[in-house]
Amino acid sequence: MVLKAFDLLRRGEDKVSTKFEVPMGERRGVGFWGAGRGYLSHHLTLDKGAITNYQIVTPSTFNASPKDPFGNPGPYEEAVLNTPILEDFDQPSDFTGVDMLRAIRSFDPCMPCTTHIYGGEREIVREVNTCACSAEG
Repeated sequence: MVLKAFDLLRRGEDKVSTKFEVPMGERRGVGFWGAGRGYLSHHLTLDKGAITNYQIVTPSTFNASPKDPFGNPGPYEEAVLNTPILEDFDQPSDFTGVDMLRAIRSFDPCMPCTTHIYGGEREIVREVNTCACSAEG
């Protein structure tokens, strides 16, 4: 691809855009692209030549989705079902990470990871804010 681009430039073909007409009626379009974390989709609505709606659904947005209309859990939720919240450890000094976070991080989500561990009376006992999912932040 790069060699073809160099060849075009060598021949003086340096056009970087193509003229096109924007349709004047109401139009809808969607595009999908396979990415490392899953599929990325772009959704567009045009009306009278103007964009009236544009949405991007990223793989992380899809993976973090809640249950679908049929009651099926989203990928992250499915991954943490029956996963221990914390790893097994005997002494607080042995604690190295949150297993539930590790399950979610295995998807390599493009979002911050923060977990609040609550005790009684809605008191935050521990806050883990890390992309490494370990006690060392």
